[in-house]
Amino acid sequence: MEDVQEVSAELHRLAESEAMDPLDTTRVLERGRRGRRRRKLIGAGGAVAGVAVIAVGASLLPSLSSADNQPGVAKNPPEQFSSVPGVPRGEAGADQRITMDEAQRRCDLRNPTEKRKLRGTKGARSGHVAMYDIKIGEKRNLCIVPGGDRPSADLIAAADKDPMPKSTAGKLRNCSVLAWVDVTGWQVVASDESKTLGQAEVVAISPTGHKVMECALRTDVPFRTGLEGNTTFATLTNLTSSDPVLNPADKSARTDMYAAGGGGGPCKAGACSGWGMTGWGRVASKDAAAVRLRIGNGPIYQVPVGEGGWFAFTWKTAAKYKQGTFPKVAAYTKAGKVVKVFE
Repeated sequence: MEDVQEVSAELHRLAESEAMDPLDTTRVLERGRRGRRRRKLIGAGGAVAGVAVIAVGASLLPSLSSADNQPGVAKNPPEQFSSVPGVPRGEAGADQRITMDEAQRRCDLRNPTEKRKLRGTKGARSGHVAMYDIKIGEKRNLCIVPGGDRPSADLIAAADKDPMPKSTAGKLRNCSVLAWVDVTGWQVVASDESKTLGQAEVVAISPTGHKVMECALRTDVPFRTGLEGNTTFATLTNLTSSDPVLNPADKSARTDMYAAGGGGGPCKAGACSGWGMTGWGRVASKDAAAVRLRIGNGPIYQVPVGEGGWFAFTWKTAAKYKQGTFPKVAAYTKAGKVVKVFE
């Protein structure tokens, strides 16, 4: 402690005897903006870095208001997630192959008032949707089988209040609440949002690069308020026929993946109008630059192919088309050449 006091006294003496150049706050803020732009490419979780740039500059200034120059003690932020008994935390708890009994145990923790059993006997996967067994006339209910990170009440309330956040960080927070897997530090590689459709799609890669998450957020659910959506996880080092792989026999590090769903109409006298559709996937070809969607002679909707070949789309059109016609989805190069048709 005496050494610290001596160093502190010497720094004060130097500050009083040798005037410092003024702090160029514009330059510091510009550095923060550049860092912010870089962090947008790798997702949320980098906000602390921008604060640190400014904090370093401030720490070089002599104290003008404190006689003893004693710094304040930073308070730890409240814990956003707690552990789920018997389940590993973080990435390790995502996409676990588990028994139906274990899935039931986890869903009982998540939905304590739901007394029905889950449907199925062949096992389940954490972070995937499971359906409760229902009888005729009963209300349908689903459970996203939890991972190992139980969100706090404050985090759930924040997600319910803002079910379709504008920021990437907000979307990852909501996906974490849905899956009970903390994905707030995962890298977003593709995303898209349609206010008209009332849905958003997010694709993110785990810190090790071994797992991928698809998260769908929704505000189009009638008569419901709060957070709505679902998640899907896949282990990229162990893809099977149960994953959305177009060629399960392809065991390469990068293979085509695709999952999508939607519908259209109404139709009358063989003519239809309107179609809505969401989807995500990966293009194996490294030449792919964009994925385009179109139905009939309607306008083309295009989304970029991101790092690693990943893409996501949320598409709604009012185009007219012949009954029996379905949307065409394909990946293109920058020159407009088709490299993959998704069916």
